[in-house]
Order: sequence, then structure tokens, then C-alpha cells
Amino acid sequence: MAVNDDLDPVRRLRVMAAATPGCVVVERVIAAPFEEVWAVAADLEGELPRYQPSVKTLRVTPGQGDRLEVVALGRAGLCASFAAVLRPGWCWMQSRTSVFGLAAVPVEGGTLLGRAGATRRRGLRMLAAPLLRRAFAAELDRFESRVRQRAQ
Repeated sequence: MAVNDDLDPVRRLRVMAAATPGCVVVERVIAAPFEEVWAVAADLEGELPRYQPSVKTLRVTPGQGDRLEVVALGRAGLCASFAAVLRPGWCWMQSRTSVFGLAAVPVEGGTLLGRAGATRRRGLRMLAAPLLRRAFAAELDRFESRVRQRAQ
């Protein structure tokens, strides 16, 4: 599939979320340069478990080009394997049961960061959406804190 270069990563995230049943997107402007924000986002193994509370550890194995294999171990003991794409400003990960996305673009006053996600379990989609919005907002609070801590 060809990448449409007319869409910046956050706009692409919105499109992917709209095409994914039950997907929720939360966005925030973080008062930091793109490079500092994306340094946290791109450090999947080191940072994602710090701002995503259900993830205990994450292991990333490089694939072809910007493709990755990701194995996440949850705090409840569940394990999930994700096919992922990671490039500057863009991260999209899909497992059999869930979707995870991050996208960022520089904007006036900092960096616009978008967080998308969904469960692929049909029966849970409608129930999960309101919970995911609150969880993602709290997650972005922790993410922003990590950006500030790393910048010090």
C-alpha cells in the first residue's frame, strides 16, 4: 500500500482510526519540540511501559525497514504480539486483539500528539470507547511528564 504524503502523521492517524471499528483518538499539544516528544514515543521498550500502565514490558525485534515485531507483556500477565510500523512521527501497532497508534507533528507552541487505540473484540468495542478516552487522556498526562523529565 502506498503512503499518501499529503497527510501528516496526525491526520493519517485520524484516518486510520476512522477506518478501525471502535477506535478512539485523543490529541494534545505538548509544549516541547517534536524531537523531544518523538524521542519518548519512539523509545517503545524504555518509555511505553512508563506511560502505558497496563504494559509491564515490551520487546521490539527489527523487521524489514520501518516494520517491527513487538511483544508486550501486561501487568496482568497477558502477552500480545504486534506487527508494528515505526517512523518519525508515526507508530501503528496491531495485534489479534488490539490496535495502538501514536502520531506527532510540530505545531505552534510545541508538538501535536495523537493517541489512538481500540479493542478488536466486537462485544467490548461500545463499552470500551468511553473508558479508552479517559485512559488515553491520563496516559497523555504521563507521556507529557516523561517528555519533561527527559528534557531536564
